[in-house]
Amino acid sequence: MRTESRVGMFVIVLTAVLCLMLVLGNNTEAGETRARLEALVEEYIACCEAKSELRSSRSENIRQAATRSRKIAAFCKNAKAELVEAMLENNIEPKAYKVRYFLNARFHEKNHSILQAKE
Repeated sequence: MRTESRVGMFVIVLTAVLCLMLVLGNNTEAGETRARLEALVEEYIACCEAKSELRSSRSENIRQAATRSRKIAAFCKNAKAELVEAMLENNIEPKAYKVRYFLNARFHEKNHSILQAKE
């Protein structure tokens, strides 16, 4: 009887420890995902800022692209926290091409809604 109670207590303690490890493991994974998404957003902002340096180009198309990149960089800087939260809610994987697609889509959604409001 005494051995059975010890085994039972051991099983309960082991179960509690395993559950705690799972919870902590998920929090660590979520934190790593958030950090990676934030880093990818920063990389994208840096790329956009580098493109915006071409505003003095002789080509009209390049100047327009540089202006658009400057606006995208400003949008991403101002809304970085909200964008990362939205990516986490939408289960966006921390891959550069997926983050860039998401950021561009959000930027154009916002600009489209602003243009419609002006009309």
